[in-house]
Amino acid sequence: MENVKELRALKKREKILNGNLWKAILTIGLPILFYNLCNYLYGIYDMMVVQSANIGDAADIVVLDQIKIMISTVSDALAIGGGILVAKKYGEKRNEEARCCANTLYSLALIIAAITLIFIPLGVPFLKLLQTDQSTIDNAMGYFYVQIIILFLTTINSTFLALEKSKGNTFKLFILNIGVIIIKISLTTLFAFGPFENVTITWLAVATLIAQGFLFVFGIFFSFRSDNILRISFKSLNLNKKNTLSIIKLAFPVFIGRFLFSFGKVYVNAQALAQYGKTVVGALGISNTIAGLLSNMINSFEDASATIISQNYGAKNGKRIQKTYFINMIYILILSTIGTIVLYLLKGQIAEFFSPNDLDYQEKIINIFKWECLDIVFMGLSGIGSAFFYGLGKTAITMALSMSTLFLFRIPVLLILMFLVQMNYEACGVAMFTSNVLAGVISISISLIMIIKLPKMQKYKELF
Repeated sequence: MENVKELRALKKREKILNGNLWKAILTIGLPILFYNLCNYLYGIYDMMVVQSANIGDAADIVVLDQIKIMISTVSDALAIGGGILVAKKYGEKRNEEARCCANTLYSLALIIAAITLIFIPLGVPFLKLLQTDQSTIDNAMGYFYVQIIILFLTTINSTFLALEKSKGNTFKLFILNIGVIIIKISLTTLFAFGPFENVTITWLAVATLIAQGFLFVFGIFFSFRSDNILRISFKSLNLNKKNTLSIIKLAFPVFIGRFLFSFGKVYVNAQALAQYGKTVVGALGISNTIAGLLSNMINSFEDASATIISQNYGAKNGKRIQKTYFINMIYILILSTIGTIVLYLLKGQIAEFFSPNDLDYQEKIINIFKWECLDIVFMGLSGIGSAFFYGLGKTAITMALSMSTLFLFRIPVLLILMFLVQMNYEACGVAMFTSNVLAGVISISISLIMIIKLPKMQKYKELF
């Protein structure tokens, strides 16, 4: 007889497969939104502390965080690929197979987490290979090393989060993240403004490490609980050939796409540093961080929609897949449109908030951000398409879109503006704007054509 926890999980699955989809997307998406916003606030608060407490250079955080994000694309892709597969099996009501697949995903995550630690001894040559500024290497290697340890923890945490999302069980993540954000902000404030001397940005990374350690401990606890319908156990950890290959097949295109997308940001930072100086890199990073407020919200609905589509794909509910797509489109377009208007109107106040005593720096932030702000709706269009592609396991399409964004739109436009047009530092914002707009238009066009033709496509006829 199934226990109470499992019955709750099964009841939630029934709501995803047969309940109100407007409510289902919000029920799953809002806790993810809060989780993403908390992670977003890490970066915002760290930048505020660096500026106000004068404990380092915000540009160093921007550069190293982008590199960390680039490395983390492996674990992120693994979590997405594994989550897609588990959600599909879970939607098919093949619980034992879903549990076996969850244990395969966890085994792969442990391997990737261990490999991540290689960036500690290889840190300096790796950063030099990426053309990182020597002053950043001299001043912020401690910050980088702690970030690598954080990556070890977040690789496991991402797997736990992916498995909870695959069940649609995101409220638990909401509760846990309240603890994470309280720990992070409390420790950061204590380190920066407390009775400590010689505080550096490394201390900020340590605060994040402790906060992620909190989530790591509880993630292990919940993952290994006997009443978890997708429970992990040491004896069940496996590298089942079929599941491993399926996860890799789904994850590899996600990895390539996200890695290249992150590499594109690192490349833009390097070119901006060489052409315009370190303050422009800082302004670009602040601009990305501000835009991240809305992109994180968009990603929340993207995750929720992908989970619902995956489960209904497994349950062969084609009409609910179509309905989920259009409901998600409405939510994301409303969110991104309102957010764009608000942020654009407040761009001056935002720049002043980040750099209260430097008018030149404020001007750089505004002139870059005004471009990035205008592409947020198109980032939303990309999110609508990505959610649909992820839900159906069509991760190769997202990879192709990411490669196009980088190699066809972003880097060529940036180089043309820099060296042929000889545009000033706004070239960085224009290149980001152009690539995001074109990527959004292409993504929504492909997904819209596909969702409309879905009932007539040979592979998906059985869904209807």
